[in-house]
Formats: sequence, C-alpha cells, structure tokens
Amino acid sequence: MKAFFVRGVLVGVLCVLSVDAEEAVFVKAGKASGLCVATTDATWKEAEGMVVLRHPNALFYGDRIPEGNDIVVRIKMSVEGLERSAASIVIDERHHIGLEGASGKMFTGGPLFSGEKLERDPPAGIRDGKVFELLIVHRNGELIVTVAGETVIHMRDGRTRFGSVALRPWRSTMNVADFSITAPAFTSATEVVSREARWRAEAKLPLVDLSQDQTRQVVVAAGTPEVYQGHPTTVSLPDGRTIFCVWCINHGGAAGPMARSRDGGRTWERLDARMPEGYRTHQNCPSIYRLVDAQGKARLWVWSAAKDTRQGPPMPSIMSEDDGETWREMPPLGEAFYCVMTFSSMVRLNDGRYLGLYHRGEGKGEGRTYQEVMQTQSSDGGFTWSPPRSVARVADKTPCEPFVFRSPDGDELCCLMREDTHTGYSLQMFSRDEGATWSTPTDTAWGLTGDRHMGVRTQDGRMVIAFRDCAPHSPSKGHFVAWVGTYDDIRQGRPGQYRVKLLHGYTLFDLGYPGMELLPDGTIVATTYLKYWNDARKHSVVSTLFKLAETDALLRK
Repeated sequence: MKAFFVRGVLVGVLCVLSVDAEEAVFVKAGKASGLCVATTDATWKEAEGMVVLRHPNALFYGDRIPEGNDIVVRIKMSVEGLERSAASIVIDERHHIGLEGASGKMFTGGPLFSGEKLERDPPAGIRDGKVFELLIVHRNGELIVTVAGETVIHMRDGRTRFGSVALRPWRSTMNVADFSITAPAFTSATEVVSREARWRAEAKLPLVDLSQDQTRQVVVAAGTPEVYQGHPTTVSLPDGRTIFCVWCINHGGAAGPMARSRDGGRTWERLDARMPEGYRTHQNCPSIYRLVDAQGKARLWVWSAAKDTRQGPPMPSIMSEDDGETWREMPPLGEAFYCVMTFSSMVRLNDGRYLGLYHRGEGKGEGRTYQEVMQTQSSDGGFTWSPPRSVARVADKTPCEPFVFRSPDGDELCCLMREDTHTGYSLQMFSRDEGATWSTPTDTAWGLTGDRHMGVRTQDGRMVIAFRDCAPHSPSKGHFVAWVGTYDDIRQGRPGQYRVKLLHGYTLFDLGYPGMELLPDGTIVATTYLKYWNDARKHSVVSTLFKLAETDALLRK
C-alpha cells in the first residue's frame, strides 16, 4: 500500500525502517520515489533536478510510520524567498523547526520544544537559494538538528514515537534534491490512509459560490501598495441598520481605523478622526462589542490585545456611551489578561452578566509552544472582569479564537475553536451551566473546519457561520466561506446542509477574520480582510451581502 498525501499547512513524509536501519528514500536526485503520491491540493513538480514545493498546504505522507530511537533524517535542498517566510520542518505534524520566521530568526514551536527556544539568525549557508543539507538525528534520547553544517538544536527527547517528518514551504519555495530517513522499525499508516479517504468523502459537502458576484461586495477600506488593512470585527445596533467595523493596519498591527454604516453595510464612513489618540497605540486585532449593564445602559467597547507593544499592558480598550458618536480611552485590564488576541467572542448569560472568551499562549508567532482558551465574566457592562481561567487546553492541539453562542432553546452554550496545528478538524465544546463547566473539546464536523469562526442565527433557525476555510481537501480551502446548518447538526457532528464560498482571496489563508451581522430583512453582512485585487494593492476590508433564500435557490440549481 502506498500513500503520499498533501494537506494542512505542511509538507512531510511518514516513514520507518527495519531493525537493521533500512533507508526509506522519498526524493533522490530530484525525483520523487514510488513511496510518494500527491493529493489534489499539492503544488509540487519535478523540475531542473529538484522536487519543487510551493503551496503552503502541500503535505507529503509515506506509507509507514517510524518507530524506535535511532532515526536519521537527511534532506538536501534549497529555499527561494526564505526571508521571513516561516518555511519549516515539522516533526509529527505539530513540532516546528523554522528556518526563518516573521521575526527574521529561526524558531521552534510545539510541545516538544516547550522551554527550548530557538531564536538565532539562520546559517548563511541557507540564504540566496544555496543548496544545503539538513540533518535530524534522534538517538539515545537526544534530538540533534544540523542545518548547513551548524548545529542549531541539541536537546533531550525521550519520545518513543518519532512520527512524521514534514517540509513546509509556507511563503517560500522549497527545492528538494534528496530526502530520506533511516529508522529501525515500521508501523502501518492504515489509519492515515483511512483518514484521508474520510476527508475526501466529506469534501463532497455541497458548495455554493458567491465569490465572483461583485454586485454583492462592498469595499469598507481599500488596501494600497503601502497600506495593509487587516482583521476586522463588526457589531450592529438595535435599529437594524447601523453597523460599526474596526480593524488594524498590517497583519495583527496597530489599531486606529473605524468605520460606520447607516444603511446595513451598503455604504461606509470612516470615523478614524473621532478616535482617542491613544487608540493608535493599541495592537493586534481589535474587537468591538455592545454591552448592556444591569441598569439597561448600553455601551460600545473596543478591546485590543496590547498597548504600545505586544508584550503589554494587555487588553486596553476604548468605549462609547452614545452609540459611537464619541469615544474615550479606557485603562487596560492588566497583566492577568495577557493574551495572544483579545476577546474573540462574548455572550450574555441568563443572569445579565457577559462571558468573554479569548486565547493566550507561550511564545510568539510561529514559535508559540502552546495555546489555550480563557474565559472571564463582567457583571458591570464591561468595566471590570473576573480573574480569567483556562477552559480549553488540549494535548497535541492548539485551541484558539473561540466563538461562543447560545443554543436555540437557550439552555446550552456552544464554543467553536480554531485548531492551530491544522492537522485535522476544528474543535468544539459545550456548557449546560452558563460556562461554569465545559465538556471536553472534541472535533467539529469536517464542514466547520476553519479559523476564526463567527456566525448568526437566521429567522428560520439555521446557523450561518463564516471562517477561513481550512478543511482538508476542500475545493475552497484558504478562502472565505460560510457553513449553513442547524444547531443540532453542530451538536451531533453532522455535516450540515452546504457551504458558501463568500470571497476569493488572492493570498490564500491570509483572510477570514469575519464580522457577521443579520439585518431585519434576512440579509447577512459578512465582513473580512483579504487580498481582494490581484495586483500590487495589499489587503482590504470587504463585505459581501446575501440571504439564505438566495443561496438555497442556487443550491437547488
């Protein structure tokens, strides 16, 4: 049985050898061996004596999994476009050895490297497209990684199962001349093969495509060759017409922009000049909410992750008491609220308090070693919050960006979570006691697999949940999509009814942080950031407007 798969955000080979230290050869002299086949979403080819890997989602799998404690991985390769590309080698789908991340340094990530930071300049021998050798040796309880003749990692590694080895191009191009692994034993990859077959079957969930219908699309903030507009969230007022949108400049960068629509998202006016001066120092994906206190007073709040730098102080905010006409800066929530990103969702509890969820982790960027979902409560309309506590930390997974909402009968809370290893599905958990306790996180259905979920419940009771599509083998993978189904579909892990491709991004996966608003006439206003134009302009904030009656009709056709 042979299997060589491409999925997730990695490129790798599962392999093992015999007690006599056999060698499994996957690429030799730029030719892929018979142990390897590619799935449909791979972008790779043999050219000029190399196997060329370009797509961030390409993932190679071999037909066996390595066992034992004497394993050697040999890779001869070059990297084009290395600088800050996050190109990496990945062990067992979740432990990352990065050649150069967003900081310009090499990095590590995943539980294996918890406490083992790698923040050094890449060896000169891997720059400028030079061919270099990379060795990974797992022997006598140690892990040694050598890149272009320089030892970059030497640490204890007591694992008995080594797992897969992956090459992840991410934003670069990897040219592989040779790729082999020696190991003392093999195990079957039958589970991997059956999992791939299941994903392929689930990828047949119907897809309605609205992404080419520009008559539905409204540009809230246009990117330019110099300005990247990123990571919006939205909130609507009870009048059914007014929507506010906040976002940041650059990927997870400085806050400052705000826009308002008075006609249900069809036109927008910028409110930047009304913002407090300090708001521009807030960082990383601001989120906007409307909270009502015990006296019935409504306020608009915008929280961000940090002030001045991403190291703190955490969770500063601005607040309006007059439906967004004027704003003032509020004190940060403080060090106890350290986070990767601020509140990604809130829900009002039955006693009038608000439950806010966010995530935090150790490390930064691609080198983050873990992530967990936190929750806190406010009983005074957002001014003060209870000490945060962890409600989702999952072994070998990285839950983040929680979306919490209430069941139709009002008796249950559901939380959908991005799973940042991207090696399977997203995660979900439930609470029957207003967030006092939560069920153990489990996989969502295939169709809900994605990043940064946000949704609405329509008048007919269905859920419409938008996100960045990360479902294995999805025809819209990497683009902005919405899942349509019932709450019971979510609860029971059923596929749902169909999905909608909302917008097409010209940079895959760098999109999908949505605002979702439901207007009284059934129009859904879905807002995200994305590379909207295929030219020099950077990312823009864009809305698309649709009704389920329209997508239902397209599905029937």
